[in-house]
Amino acid sequence: MKNSLRRFVSFLVPAVLLIAAASVFAQDLDDVSISGRVTDSNGLAVVGSTVTVTDQGSGTERTVTTNEEGRYRLIELKPGVYKVKASATGFGAKERINLETIAGQNLQLDFNLAPAGVQAQATVTVGDDDAPAVDTTRTVVGGTVTQR
Repeated sequence: MKNSLRRFVSFLVPAVLLIAAASVFAQDLDDVSISGRVTDSNGLAVVGSTVTVTDQGSGTERTVTTNEEGRYRLIELKPGVYKVKASATGFGAKERINLETIAGQNLQLDFNLAPAGVQAQATVTVGDDDAPAVDTTRTVVGGTVTQR
């Protein structure tokens, strides 16, 4: 009886471990990952920028910081609809919304951040000179002289 119990236990333990490992692996196949690079307007890496992912269904957030190459990676996200926001000190934030993900998807999402507070301006200067824009008092007749 002891011998058959030992055989049963020696068969049961590896079988249970194998089933548990398979279920853990199967869960990883459903997970979504989002990765990418954050750069500035010159294409250089923005080191230490913050990338925040928000699950729009549940409202849960996860935040990571970019490395020395400006790269980030978020793993083990559940399939769903996400909002991803990249921001850094001195730069304007960029956001992508309504990103629908499916099971097993690896989403590549790069951000290009522009400096904050920089705005293009056009300045028109008008002088109070009484001089007319065209000199109407002088008549000039011109032409081109060629060798022929």
